Amino acid sequence: MSLRDQIFDDIDGVFLNADDFAEEAIVNIGGKDYQVMVVQDDDTLLERTDAAAQGTYLGEKLIFIKAADIPGRPAVGARITLNGESYFVTNCVNNFGMYEIRMGANRT
Repeated sequence: MSLRDQIFDDIDGVFLNADDFAEEAIVNIGGKDYQVMVVQDDDTLLERTDAAAQGTYLGEKLIFIKAADIPGRPAVGARITLNGESYFVTNCVNNFGMYEIRMGANRT
């Protein structure tokens, strides 16, 4: 088995396993709900966080979702609701079949 094959096997077997890293969540994209396994990564987000602007707190989240579980890559600026909380996409990349989605929510 190649390293690439092992990585794809680990997505479901380890990374998106509720006993290891993931949690079940309801994600609304484009007005449709999807029940998916999500990994929230606060540690990586802390390493990447920029300063908030002019008294506005940018409540940020970094999540990972299996690309096959949602209908396409969310565009920057798109609205996503995660377990009832509304965010907008600030960045989204596809890494080995997983979307790494950075989201923000302006809070005052």
